Amino acid sequence: MESNSSWFGSYLDAVWDQIRVGADYVPSLLAAILLLVVGWVVARLARHAIRKLAEASNSFLERAFPSGFLAEARVSTLVTTLLGEIVFWVIILITVTIAAGIAGLTAIAEWLDRITVHLPNLVAGIAIVVVGFFLSVYLREQVAPQAAPGGSRQSLLLGRVTQGLVMSTALIVGLDQVGIDVALLVALSVVSVAALLTGLAVAFALGARSHVSNLIGMRSARRQLSPGVRIRIDDIEGEIIEITPTQIALTNEQGKILLPGRLIDELPVTILTPDTGHDADDV
Repeated sequence: MESNSSWFGSYLDAVWDQIRVGADYVPSLLAAILLLVVGWVVARLARHAIRKLAEASNSFLERAFPSGFLAEARVSTLVTTLLGEIVFWVIILITVTIAAGIAGLTAIAEWLDRITVHLPNLVAGIAIVVVGFFLSVYLREQVAPQAAPGGSRQSLLLGRVTQGLVMSTALIVGLDQVGIDVALLVALSVVSVAALLTGLAVAFALGARSHVSNLIGMRSARRQLSPGVRIRIDDIEGEIIEITPTQIALTNEQGKILLPGRLIDELPVTILTPDTGHDADDV
C-alpha cells in the first residue's frame, strides 16, 4: 500500500513539475505570438506604404516632367507589387526569427537566423537582376529605332543583342552578389561574346566585299569618266548621266542602266567619241 502511495506521489510531482515548466513557458509563448501579430501588421502597413509611395512618385513625375526625357518615367504596377511583396516577406521572416528565439525554439531560430544573414545579399541580387531587366528593355527600345527608324529586321536584332548583353551582365552581377561562384559563367559569357563578335565581323566583311569592290572601281574611273561621256562596257553601251561612289548610270535607247563600280575593274571600258560613236580610248 505504501509503495502505491509512493508511486502516486512521484507521479503527482512529475505532473506538477510539467505544469510549472509550462506556466514558465506561457509568457514567452504569448510574447512570441504577440510579436508575430505585430510583425504581420507592420509588414502589411509597409507594403501599403510602398504602394502609396509609388503612386505619389508617379503623380510628382507627371506634374514635374510633362514633357521631355522623363515624360514617360513612371513606377509600373509590376515593380510596385514586386517591391511590396519583397518588403512584406522580409519583415515576416525577421519577425518569425525573433519570435522563435523568444519562444525558446532554438533550432528553428538558428536556421532562420542563417537565412536572414544572407537575406540582404539575396535582396540586393534580386534587385540588380530586376533593374537590369528594365534597363535592358529600355535600351532595346532606344537602340532599335535609332539603328533604323523603319523598324527593319537588322534594327530589331541589334536591339535584342543589346538587351541580351545588358541582361547577361545584370544576371552575372546579381548571382555574384548572392554569393554564387560565377567564374564558369563569366568564362562562358566571354567565349560567347567573342564568338558573336567574330561572327558579326566575318558577316560584315563578306557583306561589305561587294561594296568595297564598287568603291575601288569607281575611284579609278572617276579620273576619266564624267556625265555626258558615251562608253561601252562589254556589250552594254550608253551615255553617262550620273556617277555615284558605288555605281554608274547610263542611258541608251533601251532606257536607264545601272552598272556596279566593280565592273570598271573587271571588264574593259571603252570611251566612244561623241560624233562617230567609234572607240576613242580604253579605261
